[in-house]
Amino acid sequence: MAKTKNLQRYCSIVGAHFIRSPYSFMWIYGNLSAYTDSYFRFACYPKCWDWDPQWLLSLYVAGMFPGYFMVKPLKKIFGLKWTGLIAMVMFNAAMFGSAWSQQVSIILTAVMYGALLGTGAGISSSVTIQMVSGWAPEKAAVLVASTSGTATLLSVVQNQIITAFVNPNNFKPDANIGPKTYFSQREILDRVPSVLIIYGAITIGLQLIGYLLISNPPKPSQEATADTAVLEKHNADKLEEWDANSFSQTNHDQSMKDYGSNSPSKTGINTLDLFKRSRDDRIGEFNIETIEETEGTDNIYSYTPKEVLRSPVFYAVCFFGIAIEYGLLLKANFYKKFALLYIHNDKYLTLVGTLVPIISTGSRVLFGTLMDKSLLSLKDVAIIGLSLNCVLCAFWYISARVNAILYMFLVLGLAAAQSLMYVVIPTAALRLFGPVHLSTNYGLLASCTFICSILSPVITSLFLHAFGWPWVFITGSVCSLLVLCYVTLTDFNRNL
Repeated sequence: MAKTKNLQRYCSIVGAHFIRSPYSFMWIYGNLSAYTDSYFRFACYPKCWDWDPQWLLSLYVAGMFPGYFMVKPLKKIFGLKWTGLIAMVMFNAAMFGSAWSQQVSIILTAVMYGALLGTGAGISSSVTIQMVSGWAPEKAAVLVASTSGTATLLSVVQNQIITAFVNPNNFKPDANIGPKTYFSQREILDRVPSVLIIYGAITIGLQLIGYLLISNPPKPSQEATADTAVLEKHNADKLEEWDANSFSQTNHDQSMKDYGSNSPSKTGINTLDLFKRSRDDRIGEFNIETIEETEGTDNIYSYTPKEVLRSPVFYAVCFFGIAIEYGLLLKANFYKKFALLYIHNDKYLTLVGTLVPIISTGSRVLFGTLMDKSLLSLKDVAIIGLSLNCVLCAFWYISARVNAILYMFLVLGLAAAQSLMYVVIPTAALRLFGPVHLSTNYGLLASCTFICSILSPVITSLFLHAFGWPWVFITGSVCSLLVLCYVTLTDFNRNL
């Protein structure tokens, strides 16, 4: 029986890495969008160009948040494994369906990305976290990081497959419309719908392997529940016994002090009040000891969502997330489409996009380790991320015009800075606000990405068409600079 449980445990942990594969879409979109935007513009123009293609990625990101909150009710009805399978159907139905919808409308494709693609990815992410924490709670932090890193690294292979299939001859864009450049060659456009099917086939294949491996994590055993009940009854009995002894002893001591006197006690303290104070102190001491035994001395108190919303540090972390997510959306949408104006080598830019997830994963691990070893604080990491994002966005426009190698280093630097969002936000939810309300507080902090995904297309479109590319990137720099000032002045201590 024990061997079977261990086998289920290991298989489930391995399977969890496969079922997280939909998250790779965020990291292949920058490469894929150069082809899909061209398809919208030329393969079915004018009937398909009915909206800004930036909304595709933005609604995908926004759609993740309903997915996070759908897991709990679905889990109660279907169980964790079947909830994940529902997410797999949603995600891949949208991916295969988008091969058709992009021939009809950007709006229809964006709705599919938000309602199905993003929601399915959000559910899969939450299922993964619950799966690894249920089977290996003692290693949950490491395993959650490795599952997200696996999806990120998967995009390295997928980006190469996408470019090798769509543009094997390394054609350069041949059509400039306004501030953007496009591919109009039929050899490229005819392959775009098929590459979405190839990506969907890879994703569904990996997810099927994962769901064949995983099992629902074990529930707390009846024996453990019974032991807990016995322990609670024992503590209650001991507390009642202490109450009785303390009350008797207090009355006896006070009576001896007041013996022979007709006046009230010289201390002026009623014996019943004295007993109540002593008992309250004892209960407080008991509660603190219990928390320290179960949660550690760093997490004595957990803040409720209402308390979190009243704290300045909450808004500092949220503003950090908005500034970094805005830069990340700029990079995902435009790192390739903008560079094609000056760097006429599609395969080189695909290589840059291939290196982005590698640098991003390495940066997360590096800064996470430095934080665990207390070499850097949470505030230090936030300041480093904002500072890098501010400086690099300011030079984004210039670098592509100067040199292709310089542009590569700038994009990889942005990847390193923006990856710190995946370190700061979850760590802040736990270390600043405590573990009791972790899921709710984390959702409140992560709402910053939802807000940014809705505002980003509006802001970037306005600046791009009114002022040009330089000012699009300057908005990212200015946003980071303003948030950097606020974060620097904010106290990140747990005493909110």
